[in-house]
Amino acid sequence: MRVEKEEVEREKDELTARQNMFKIQLEELEANLLKNLSDADMATILENLPLIESLELTKKTSNEIKQQQAMAVIKEADINRLREVYRLVAAEGAMLYFLLI
Repeated sequence: MRVEKEEVEREKDELTARQNMFKIQLEELEANLLKNLSDADMATILENLPLIESLELTKKTSNEIKQQQAMAVIKEADINRLREVYRLVAAEGAMLYFLLI
């Protein structure tokens, strides 16, 4: 498949790299959120505007990442279906080759 449809394999590799980047970003957001919450004064937590803004930004970013991950899963399924078509053709070609030899 790498020879026939090089762009599809490149796209599959990019999807994998993006998925890994998304996981790292989510872990960083979670760690940052926990740090901000642990550093906040419990008596004034509801009045802490930077904390609230940070929470909103974290939520927004997390939702964007989840949407991008969902789109990546769909695209990856399409690529895998295309790969299976090539796999079937390759199996038929190999069988014909060995029948003719």
